[in-house]
Amino acid sequence: MRIPNFLKFPVYAFDLSDRSYKYLLLKETKGRIEVRDFGEGEIQPGIMVKGEIIKPDLLITLLKGIISKKKIKYVALALPEEKGFLRTVRLTGIKEEEIGQALELQLEEHVPLPAAEVAFNYSLGSKEKDHIDVILEAFPKKIVESYLDVFYRAGALPVYIESELNAAMRSIVPADFKKAAMLIDFGRTRTSFSIVEGGTLRFATTIPIGGLAVDEIISKTLNVNLTRAGELKRENGFLQKKGEEGVFEAIVPIVSAIKEEAQKYIDYWQTHSEKKEAPERVYLYGGEANLLGLSEYLMQETGIEVSVADPWINVVFPEKYLPEIEWKNSIRYTTPVGLSLNAIKEEEIL
Repeated sequence: MRIPNFLKFPVYAFDLSDRSYKYLLLKETKGRIEVRDFGEGEIQPGIMVKGEIIKPDLLITLLKGIISKKKIKYVALALPEEKGFLRTVRLTGIKEEEIGQALELQLEEHVPLPAAEVAFNYSLGSKEKDHIDVILEAFPKKIVESYLDVFYRAGALPVYIESELNAAMRSIVPADFKKAAMLIDFGRTRTSFSIVEGGTLRFATTIPIGGLAVDEIISKTLNVNLTRAGELKRENGFLQKKGEEGVFEAIVPIVSAIKEEAQKYIDYWQTHSEKKEAPERVYLYGGEANLLGLSEYLMQETGIEVSVADPWINVVFPEKYLPEIEWKNSIRYTTPVGLSLNAIKEEEIL
């Protein structure tokens, strides 16, 4: 049965990365959604490394302050793509209700960890007469448990958890778009590339290049501090502005590397997917996705429609309602938005 709105408990969506955290609270009323709260802040270097919690006590102290101030009781969490495994598994001679058990028996064939150390989920790909293709998504149990533990010890109860890529997909890929699309998450310390098709995540990988590398190369090339380098990046982006050619030339190697990686995975999908077609669209998101000129450059180089993603595309707001998050900042909340939408959906059925 559907849970009445007055009985639904507020669930804050949290997205943690190596250098920052973000939280978001969406509230559904009569089929419409409003942004009730949001915020972000820095995580000191070394507390988290490549999505892994290295110094849990320091992270707990940070989270405890937020959770206590906001009186947060329930949270939804996103797991880091860097620590996940995504595989397409072909199963023959089994029924749909037997898929979970079959995957459990085959885990060590697809994930380089003992089965007892893996937490997994799956979604259906294609179904034929003689086989079923299943999308297996797995994480080390110690990673999952570490995320649950720090929030529990900080004073909140985790009620929903999923991969950050699934959350992002829910947020930025239009619900009625079923063809293949590439998602590029251009973050502070890394860039992730994923491909979705038919509303299902099919491929994902990450490279250790992000906005911080852009700041550092501008700083070194132009002999300015990192703060000024960040300002120059935001002001000029990947555009050849008269008198600021040094910024453009400094950024070229980073942006070219991202383009080459994107093209490599586009080519891979086109040659290995069932339909042998390149992704029809590319969506940019993440804290660095607003880099001026980036989407235009990638579109020119790949020949595919590229745009900065709209994290609200699948959110039904009340009439004449505008969220308090500024549009230029909302792209950073892509993962929390999708996480919140999925948590709301899960909460609908008791």
